[in-house]
Formats: sequence, C-alpha cells, structure tokens
Amino acid sequence: MNKYILGDMVIKKLKREIGIEPKPFPEELKILEGELPSGKFRWESALYQAEKLKKISIGKHSHGESGAGAVLMIAAENEYDLPFVEIDIAFDFGEKDKMFTEFEVIPLVKDEESTRKYVEPFRQWREAIGKLPAKPLTTFGEAREFMKAHVTPIEYIHFLSYDYTDEVLNFADQFLDIFLDICQKAEPVKDAKRRKEMDTFRSEWNRYVLEDDPSGIACINAFGRQKAELLYNYLVYL
Repeated sequence: MNKYILGDMVIKKLKREIGIEPKPFPEELKILEGELPSGKFRWESALYQAEKLKKISIGKHSHGESGAGAVLMIAAENEYDLPFVEIDIAFDFGEKDKMFTEFEVIPLVKDEESTRKYVEPFRQWREAIGKLPAKPLTTFGEAREFMKAHVTPIEYIHFLSYDYTDEVLNFADQFLDIFLDICQKAEPVKDAKRRKEMDTFRSEWNRYVLEDDPSGIACINAFGRQKAELLYNYLVYL
C-alpha cells in the first residue's frame, strides 16, 4: 500500500488543474527526523504556490514502525479571504489497522459572508462523508483553546477501516474540486474593515497554532522548538 497516496494524488491534480509551481524554502527543512516517546517521527516537505495561493504545502510523514501518511495545507495570498484548508490521510497512525482522516475548512472571518462563500459549498460534501462508519478521534492530544474556538461545521476528524480507502480518496478529490471552484471565483478583498479582520486572524493563528494543536506540539517534541518554528513559518503560518 502507498501510504503517501494523498500527497502523490494532490500534486498531480494541482499541477494539472491550476499549474502549481515549486516555492523555495530551506534545504534543511525538507526532511526532518526526530524521536517521540511512541517512536521515530519523520517529516518530508514540499512547498508550492499558484495564482491566489501563496502556500500549498505537502508533508509526507511517518511515525513508528508502520504509521505513515500525507497532509495538504493551503493558504491564500494576503489580499484574498479564501479559507485555510487542510487534508490529512494516514494509515496506522494513532490506531493500528485504521485510516486517520482529517479535513478542515477554516474561514479567516467569522460572518455571514464567509458562511455563504466558504462553508455552504461544502455542506453536502460534509453530510456525505459523515455517513461513513467512522470512529471519533480519541488517541491524540486534545486541542487547546484557540484551535477549539475555530472548529467549523466542515471539520471531519475520524478513524476509518482500510476498506473505505477508495471512498475517502474520492471525498478528498471532491473536497479539492469544491475548493478550486471557490478559488477560481475569488476576488481580492477591497473592504478595509474586512482586510483588517483577515490580518487579525492570521496574526492570531500564527501566534497560537504551533502550541495549541496536537500536531504542532508533536513537532516541537520531535524536532525541537527552533526547527518546529521554522517549519511552521514556511509551511503552516498564514
């Protein structure tokens, strides 16, 4: 089984559909290896950019003897209010013989406009994936206050049987189709008040995400604070 299948699929799709281009970042961050109490932890990164999108990061990660997967994160250029999106699909990561699935759509501004433009288009998708016979997440650390405050109706974090791998990959493909359609229609935000709200959220996200999210805490523990902060600066911060 190709446990990095999400990353391979995403790169091909985005190159074909929006013409992503590599974005330079430090060589020493492209492969990081560390140790957690539960085993060795490895993160291999690639960074891209495209029109309207300043960061398209793909991380192939492995944990212990068998856990491995890939995560996609996309952040828009500063003049756009496109949501931050993340997809993570991993195998034997947190639970043996299970597939870990994470999908998130996080608007930069919490208001009716963001709900209409960036939440509603995903609602039918979220209802459909929610019908899979999944098990709620219980084995990772708990998110802290900032991350809890920004859970959206579109968030989906569950464990599934390997039997549903094809369905989950199809859902990932549909998820990207919805986002790319939204992206194509997006226009720069001209309203000064909304731009200020977007900038405020980005600053707060960058201040808290590394230590409020269990994956950030794992990065600090595995690679040390300095490298974890550098990694987040290039790949995760908005």
